[in-house]
Amino acid sequence: MKPKALVKKLLGEIPFAVELYWLLRNPEKKAFNRFNLEDMKTRLPAMLAETMSFAQSAPTGKKVFLFVYLHFWIKHAVAIGLVLRGLGHEVTLGYLPYSDFAKPVDQFDAKRQNQYACSILEKAKPLLTPLSFLDLEPARKIPAALARAVEQVSLFDTQYILQREEVTCLEPTYTFRHDRNMDAARKALAILRANRPDVVIIANGMIQEFGAVYETARYLDIPTVTYEFGEQDQHIWLGQNTLVINHVTDDLWAACQDRVLSDEQRAWLDAFLASRQGQSIGPQFAHLWQKADRAGGTKIRASLELDERPVVLLPTNVLGDSATLGLTIFSRTMAEWVERTVLFFESRPKVQLVIRIHPGETLTGGPSVADLIHEVLPV
Repeated sequence: MKPKALVKKLLGEIPFAVELYWLLRNPEKKAFNRFNLEDMKTRLPAMLAETMSFAQSAPTGKKVFLFVYLHFWIKHAVAIGLVLRGLGHEVTLGYLPYSDFAKPVDQFDAKRQNQYACSILEKAKPLLTPLSFLDLEPARKIPAALARAVEQVSLFDTQYILQREEVTCLEPTYTFRHDRNMDAARKALAILRANRPDVVIIANGMIQEFGAVYETARYLDIPTVTYEFGEQDQHIWLGQNTLVINHVTDDLWAACQDRVLSDEQRAWLDAFLASRQGQSIGPQFAHLWQKADRAGGTKIRASLELDERPVVLLPTNVLGDSATLGLTIFSRTMAEWVERTVLFFESRPKVQLVIRIHPGETLTGGPSVADLIHEVLPV
């Protein structure tokens, strides 16, 4: 171990050593790595002043517990928390001061990032009650049912980080994620039991510490809302007592199935679909996954060297994507589904199979669906 790393390790294990280091070596309380809240620090005074003007006259609302981790989610949660406080709700902001979900952070950096976050979030009092999970005592025991749920979250984490569906739970990634998730669940169990809120709000809710705290809240039967961002700009998905990433829309459909769209709504839908088909982000989309332009059937057949036989299209997702984890309804994994489909059509020469690989693979470091296909049908 290098001398600098050894010193950091020793300081991280000595009580209050990091806190003293923070006070002496960083009097301006600035960020020192990618865990950066400086833009929120600049805007926070104005945000607090505006919230106070509403909070003073707002009726008393519910006790809300917000949980986030990672610096960019902390900034987002502060904004949500202040809006809820302006509406009269009592908001506690639970957080973990980490900057990475895939790599461990040593105690020195974790404590230093904690001091940095605390120095900023403390200024949000009394409108928000910040609560660092690093400072909480965990519950001594965790119920077996909750422990199993956290193990499932850790399995999802391993699949998501490694972008592999087949994992053994012996991987170092699983051990790391399980330890952090279990710690978050035990601390959430202690604080939610001691100060039970009316509702818990968690981003995503399926993976990482988000999932650990979500499972804890549901174990305690506390109403829980999960939310995520979709492809539409300035829109979010919401789920009540369910993982929003699973897109359970039964209640929504039951409430809206008989609704007739107005001319204005129909025009919006037409423009939305046209934007999606026309390779244009426009005002509708926050991002655009599909990068290939539309083309006629003749041109596509020529470019892919297809003949006049019928064509079957198989679009795949990214291996290990959180949108597919836990949704193995008719096959053990998505990889198995692709493999079996390829073999099925390989023995049926009257049909041509086209597999469209998800363009999101360009942003991941895991194995490609193309690798699976070449294993099944070597060229």
